[in-house]
Amino acid sequence: MTRLSIVVMLSVVLAGGQFAAPVAAQESGDKLAHILDQQQALKASLDDGTSGLSPRQIRQIRKEQGEVFAIAGKNARFDQLNVQEQIRLENALERINAHFVGTRVAQENQDTCWTEAKTGSKLKVTRCGTQEERDETRRGARAWLEKPRICVPPGCS
Repeated sequence: MTRLSIVVMLSVVLAGGQFAAPVAAQESGDKLAHILDQQQALKASLDDGTSGLSPRQIRQIRKEQGEVFAIAGKNARFDQLNVQEQIRLENALERINAHFVGTRVAQENQDTCWTEAKTGSKLKVTRCGTQEERDETRRGARAWLEKPRICVPPGCS
């Protein structure tokens, strides 16, 4: 057996013990408890001052964590959340991640969900995409609205 394959097998065996608990928690549908554990650990890190973040970033993360804890405090399991609460929770977690990473690329690649009404109906649709995709859609819509609709001679075709 080659040295590389031994190292790979050993790392898989060792990693299996570390990831077994979170995977089991997510498989049982207890995703909310896993999220709360992560946020409590992050909160403890922020309280200790070992995070290496600016005071502004810490304030923003604490604000988003307040929303996560408010949503999670009402329900015991992730599947008990309604769609709007799931969207708010996902958006808050993405904003925390973007602040924690702290880069412009992370903020542009941050996933965001929003609800929009379809034109001509009362049907509401939830769409998700990156912040960059949402901004691009917004720019395209503004460009379309800014095009003139009335053709004044000369130049009409």
